[in-house]
Amino acid sequence: MMGDGNRTRSTRVILNIVAVVRAFIWRHRRWGYAPAMAMAVAASLWIYASAAPFDPPETRLTTPGTVVLDAQGIVLQRDGGDGFRIPIALNDVAPIMLEATVAAEDQRFYSHPGVDPIAAARALFGIHSGRSGASTITQQLARRLYLADGGGPLPVRKVRESLIALQLEAHRSKDEILALYLNEIYYGRGAYGIEAAARVYFGVSAANLDLARAAYLAGLPQLPSSYAGPGEELGRERQSYVLSRLVDDGKVSSAVADAARSEPLALLPVLEPAIGRQFVAFAMEELAALRPDIAGQRGLVIETTLDSGLQLESERLARLQLDELRDRNVTNAAVVVLEPQTGAILAMAGNVEGEINLAVAARQPGSALKPFLYAEALERGYTAASPLLDVPTTFVDGDERYAPLDYDRRFRGVVPLRAALASSLNVPAVAMLESLGIDSFLETAHGFGLTTLTDAERYGLALTLGGGEVRLIDLTGAYAALAAGGELARPYAVARVRDSSGRVLYERPRVERTRATTAQVAYLVSDMLADADARIPGFGQVTPFDLPFKAAVKTGTTTGFKDNWTLGYTENVAVGVWVGNADASPMVNVSGVDGAGPLWRDVMMAATATRTPAWPARPPGIVEGTVCAPTGLLPGADCPFPMRELFLSGTLPTVEERYYVRLADGELAISPPPEARAWAIDAGLTVADGATADRGLRIVAPVAGSTLYIAPELRAQEMLIRATAPNAASTITFRVDGQPAGSAPGADARVTYGLTVGRHEIEAVARYDDGTIETETITIEVRAK
Repeated sequence: MMGDGNRTRSTRVILNIVAVVRAFIWRHRRWGYAPAMAMAVAASLWIYASAAPFDPPETRLTTPGTVVLDAQGIVLQRDGGDGFRIPIALNDVAPIMLEATVAAEDQRFYSHPGVDPIAAARALFGIHSGRSGASTITQQLARRLYLADGGGPLPVRKVRESLIALQLEAHRSKDEILALYLNEIYYGRGAYGIEAAARVYFGVSAANLDLARAAYLAGLPQLPSSYAGPGEELGRERQSYVLSRLVDDGKVSSAVADAARSEPLALLPVLEPAIGRQFVAFAMEELAALRPDIAGQRGLVIETTLDSGLQLESERLARLQLDELRDRNVTNAAVVVLEPQTGAILAMAGNVEGEINLAVAARQPGSALKPFLYAEALERGYTAASPLLDVPTTFVDGDERYAPLDYDRRFRGVVPLRAALASSLNVPAVAMLESLGIDSFLETAHGFGLTTLTDAERYGLALTLGGGEVRLIDLTGAYAALAAGGELARPYAVARVRDSSGRVLYERPRVERTRATTAQVAYLVSDMLADADARIPGFGQVTPFDLPFKAAVKTGTTTGFKDNWTLGYTENVAVGVWVGNADASPMVNVSGVDGAGPLWRDVMMAATATRTPAWPARPPGIVEGTVCAPTGLLPGADCPFPMRELFLSGTLPTVEERYYVRLADGELAISPPPEARAWAIDAGLTVADGATADRGLRIVAPVAGSTLYIAPELRAQEMLIRATAPNAASTITFRVDGQPAGSAPGADARVTYGLTVGRHEIEAVARYDDGTIETETITIEVRAK
């Protein structure tokens, strides 16, 4: 209990007490020596208890091993050798547990000064009224905290124990002593303290203990190895004793006690398997990075963000899906569930078939990056209705030529941006990446937390189709940012860390979210990803993505079927799923729709079983308008497909479409862009001839009305200017603010031009073989970042 200095001071206190006793007895000898002696001893003990050196009991608690908890306090992993403690405040313990403890161990706890004279006399004279001994709760605490070395022979130990108990009562309140006892006493199964005991025996918090379970646990501390040993007989006998004491104390009636005796206890297995092994390892690595000074300490209570119920269900669902895909060479799956507003990891099934945590392994994402590409496009002036081309196209990518195809090897001609994203069409995405620039898109991806994408030259135009590598945890976080209105909250696992006494060593600071895109752009992208009708061209009418509530969803499949993904979200939960093989061997014709998709749907349903699914509210700055599909312009006189669309304020179209043309015989024809004419004819559509339709010169990059930014981190501060015209065009010449910017032969002309801050007018002039000229003009703005 004390060091040498403290022992010396204690000796001086005792000698002073002896002197006081002698003086007291001599002065009051006229009263008779016996009463005077009793009064003197009492006074002496009071002086000793108050004045003798005293080490705070909080500093002497047992330091067991480390325990990792989920968000509700459920044990995920614990130290099986050294045991564990979960500190708990007295007012968080069920009141019946407090009453049962006092009834079992020390019925006069609230009336004695630390030593119970009645119980001591009963023990001294061999009078036994039950199975409790003479030691009070305070004495038991004194013995555990201060007499770990045994305390010497029994009479000496009892004296020391009693003196320390008096000191405890002099320096701590009854509630403080009971709280120390309930956090320190050993209950068996490695559990120090009532919260740990409630968790390992019944899987509940001490706050939720009922009478039957409280009486069972209250009876364990006397002989935990016997009462909690194999079988329930001895433990049940001890429980019955505690219930009888509660009846004697008037805390419960005999009928209630009898009902508790007959109630099944439903004890958990002695050794429960760890929950979320890969998540726990991830959390420990996170703690080591955040607080290396405490990560290796003993006795830590690590409180995490995990929802253990959702974790176990995600693992179960992943195993079921793998069983379905086993004959298609699919052996691994990973699931991540996040809370979008905070980044809290609710589930992380890193690998249900092995030890490698595939949730943090870098894999190619397939088309799962497209939402972030189109988010940038919307920021640059495109709209959800902007017409994009899905026609056979060969792109020049460095020294190579690149001709992307969709999964079904079909082309769909002119499509709105909404359908291009929702249906995951590849040609429009590659064309968009070429228009926006790889470096610019990488900057956008980094803003969404996809920092493993670093090598622009290696990726080339295949980047938007999965040419880079990302981690499932990061990609799910990027989708969660869209759910959170464009703000990224980095995924995290550790919420708080306490030591074994309950002192907080680390607490997650308030979430600092970073702006990845505007709330308006995030809402538009989310709306497109949740549009089942826009998904039909690419996936058909029946998909595994149909849920009883609105949710955004996107798939990804890599070349050779080595990886497939499905990611999606509501406002309050984001789910990411990867399916494949840890060794990167190919699956057999498994896409994101039939591989990861069904698992995503099942996990999303499980995640929303306890969380009411919600959809983000439409932010200010979003307006509705009617356009003619697929042109994105106002409906003309002959438009057969007017539709409502969402726009950023200021981007509503002002020009009528001329895509649909009424021929002389009354037949409705189309006048597609030159690049789509061959597709339209092959598709059997009626195409207006050149005399009927307008020439069709268009500046396709940059987009009219867009805002470009000068980014110092890019290698060149240039923009691509591109215009297309019918095949009869011989040259296209460009001017910027009236100054020559270059020219190029043919019907698809491209030049680069240096960026300068300000508003600029870009003009394209097409010269045709018949000598005619056509002009197109747009306005853009360039800003510094």
